[in-house]
Amino acid sequence: MTPDEVRMLDNKYALLFIRGERPVMDLKYDILKHPDVRMTADGKMDPYIHGEPWDAGSSIELVYDPELIRAASDNSQVIELTDSDYVLLSEEDVEKYVAEEAEKNKRSQEETNDRRQEETN
Repeated sequence: MTPDEVRMLDNKYALLFIRGERPVMDLKYDILKHPDVRMTADGKMDPYIHGEPWDAGSSIELVYDPELIRAASDNSQVIELTDSDYVLLSEEDVEKYVAEEAEKNKRSQEETNDRRQEETN
């Protein structure tokens, strides 16, 4: 087909390109006739919203119950936190923090070893 023929192709047809195969012209499938269309927004179901809590792999809930905290902890001191007293970190932030702490510990251990080495000399 020429580019003009492709542009003028009737909307009921589709051109299918598969690597290593010749192009195929076929009739389009009407998805509104699919048996499961009833499960979509076009089929009058609620639209799917990505990232809803029911779809989460895990979640965190902060609950403040002093009695529950006292019962679950050997330490009977309850510390009240405001919204600005904590920070939620991404996985990348946690990995970066852990790597930095490991590097600090390694340097501290090396300094301690150097001091011990100097003391023995």
